[in-house]
Amino acid sequence: MSSSVSFLSVDKKGRATLPEEVRSALGIRTGDLVLLEQTEKGTWELVPASLVPRDQLWFHHPEMRERVAQAEADLAGRRSTRTRTAGQAKAFLDGLKRQRRVRK
Repeated sequence: MSSSVSFLSVDKKGRATLPEEVRSALGIRTGDLVLLEQTEKGTWELVPASLVPRDQLWFHHPEMRERVAQAEADLAGRRSTRTRTAGQAKAFLDGLKRQRRVRK
């Protein structure tokens, strides 16, 4: 197992800056959360963390939550359209696009 050593300094307020090579190795970017966990041996580990995975952030946007809630309500109220082929689906979606352009 190869090892690497990096140093960081701590300022008066207890803040430290992780060296670029450490941030890169951990995949940490500006604004990311990092957990500081104590191991059974008494050492500390830095663990990249996120409250919401990056690939799911879109879902938590208020507009998207509203759109999902509306879609779920439409499905529950049986206000949906079923298509059986790719051609039918394309024709249906194209029709929706045309309706949307007319409304604008």
